[in-house]
Amino acid sequence: MGAWDVLSAKVIEQAGFDMVAVQSFQWAAGWGLPDLGIATPSDLVALTFRMAGEINTPILVDFEEGYGSPGHAAYWTREFERAGAAALHVDDKGPVHMCPWLPGSETLIEVSPAEFTAEIISAMARARRDGVLIVARTQAKSEDPSVAEDEQVRRLKMYIEAGADVVYAPKYATMSNDLAKLKSFAGRVTTPVLAQFNPPGFIEGYVPAGAKDGRSIADRSFEEIFECGVQIINTPQIYAVAYRALGDTLRMIRSEGNLQPARSKMLGFQEVLDLLGYDRFQKK
Repeated sequence: MGAWDVLSAKVIEQAGFDMVAVQSFQWAAGWGLPDLGIATPSDLVALTFRMAGEINTPILVDFEEGYGSPGHAAYWTREFERAGAAALHVDDKGPVHMCPWLPGSETLIEVSPAEFTAEIISAMARARRDGVLIVARTQAKSEDPSVAEDEQVRRLKMYIEAGADVVYAPKYATMSNDLAKLKSFAGRVTTPVLAQFNPPGFIEGYVPAGAKDGRSIADRSFEEIFECGVQIINTPQIYAVAYRALGDTLRMIRSEGNLQPARSKMLGFQEVLDLLGYDRFQKK
């Protein structure tokens, strides 16, 4: 599940999930920014350091495309590892830092040559010391679906050879909402597979073209996805649930002219203290 600050990471851990994800979209949103690469890797290292110091759950951190050259990637791999990241995911979109779901991204994002991204991953693998995992993702696309499928698999296999420990299920196997394709892909690679999708309805483009039921892979159960050979499911944009709940409660408070709407929707003071670990600051 995706965290955007330390307290959200603690809530995710308390709920029993096995990993916390720090993706570029939601942590940029936590700064009040769109995912355009405006915040720096230093900012993200600082957040990772704070988060890793407060939770025991492994943290998956968005490593963008490696933050520059293979030398940059090697340096920042070491910094994130020192900060406490358990895994870094790197993709092969070009030098423009932006989420590929943002309006206008189709004309701005370029996919890097596979050989360049393989060099980035190789540099990351050589630089790590404590076993931080490298998770690779491809943004390769084509007007011809069969060409896109072949190219995505080719690239991910190349990234595995370069040192990737986990790969993202490619979009042809997830955005089509075709479990047969997802299962087939998982059988074609030698590493664990991660499938990423957001809560149902968050992005309209998740629904495959021609779908009659208006459903996407986000409507599938976790069990269905795991049965396809996927080992990790990542859902970054869960922060949208928290902000909708906050906004709804604030509007009710303003409308009713009192604080009663918050009573049943908020954490109690003691629950907040427990999340913050207040007892550790008191003398025994």
